[in-house]
Order: sequence, then structure tokens, then C-alpha cells
Amino acid sequence: MTFDEVMLTDLLAALGWIDGVALALFVGLWFATTWRIEKDETKRPSVHVLMKRFRYRWMNEMAAREVRIFDSAILNGIRQSTAFFGSTTLLAIGGIAAVIGQPELLLGAGRGILPEMPVQVVQLKLLLVLATMAFAFLRFVWSNRLFSYCAIVMAAMPNDGTTEEAKRTAIRAARLNSFAARSFNRGLRAIYYALAALAWLLGPVAFIVALALTNWEVIRREFFSASRKALLAD
Repeated sequence: MTFDEVMLTDLLAALGWIDGVALALFVGLWFATTWRIEKDETKRPSVHVLMKRFRYRWMNEMAAREVRIFDSAILNGIRQSTAFFGSTTLLAIGGIAAVIGQPELLLGAGRGILPEMPVQVVQLKLLLVLATMAFAFLRFVWSNRLFSYCAIVMAAMPNDGTTEEAKRTAIRAARLNSFAARSFNRGLRAIYYALAALAWLLGPVAFIVALALTNWEVIRREFFSASRKALLAD
């Protein structure tokens, strides 16, 4: 048996079956919740889906306006938020990578709070957080790019917003806007789940509890929040 095989065997032995259950729940709940939130054909649409309908309405109204400075200002503000989250996420990735390189510092600072575990286990758990944050960063970057595409399509809108070409352009802009918002929302959810993954350092039970609380908070905001009621108000 090689040295690498010994390291892998020790690592798997240090984790246990409940860690595997927690990790499977992490992946399963994340993807299942995302699928439900983004599902259009449902009797109870999410905030994401409701806002998607307003985005199409926004582009139709934008086409009918003679002066579209207001629309470009709104889109510019949205793009700034994607850039902010992207840069902030990148800083977090750098911090996590630094801790992975020196896990002893984390174990020393958390002595009495963190359970005893090999440094390789700490690195593995932090790698999950790092991967989740990296996914969030890529989503924010792509969202910013899609909003840029949307701005260009909006600029190509004919002056006469009643023509067939103007209507087609409005639909194209609305689709790009919706795709960008979807990517941005996926990045935000990734940050939520990355925070839940940090609880894995406290043990698999803490990870499962944090994951349940995070998943409920995501579901509550999308399906049971006051903002959703405001979008549906007559």
C-alpha cells in the first residue's frame, strides 16, 4: 500500500458514515431547492419566477418609452451589485485558501470549540467551502457579463417601440436579463450554502443542522416571505 493510499484510508476513517450523509444532503438539498425555485410551471411560483415576469414586463415598457435613460440607470445599478458580490467572493476565496494552507492556525484558534481531527480533515472540509464560494464567484461573473449583453441589446432597441423588430428586441433583452438574474441568484444561494458548510468544522451533526436552517431560510424567502406577498398583491 502506497503512502497516498494510507493517507486516503486514514482520511475516510476519520470522517465516518454520518459525514457522508451530511455531504449527500448538502448536494441534494442545494440542487433540489434550486430546481424548485426556478421551476416556472407551478401553482406556487417563487419570488425568482415572479420577478422574471416583471423583467419581461420591464423590457416591454422600456420599448414603449421614448427616453430610456431611466432603464439604463437601473441596469447599471444591478451590474454594480454583481461586481460587488463578485469581488467580495473573490476576497473570501483568498482567505479560505490561506487557511487551507495553514490549518494548524485554525485548530489552534478554535481549541476548545472545534473537535479533535487531523489537519487533512480540516483541509477537506474547507475545500467544500472553497468550492462552493468558487461556484458563487463564477455565477456572479457570468451574471455581470449577461447584464452587459442585456445593456447592448437594450441600446439596439429601435426608436419606434411599436414595430415588430422592437418587440423582438424587447423579448431578447428580457431573456438575457432573466438569465443574468438566475445566475446572480444562484451565486447568492451558493454563499448561503457555503456558510452552512462552515459548520462542518464543528462536526457532521452541526453541519446537518446548519444545512436544514439554511435550506429553510432559502425556501422561506422564496415562497413564504413578505416580499412575495407584495409581488402578488392586487
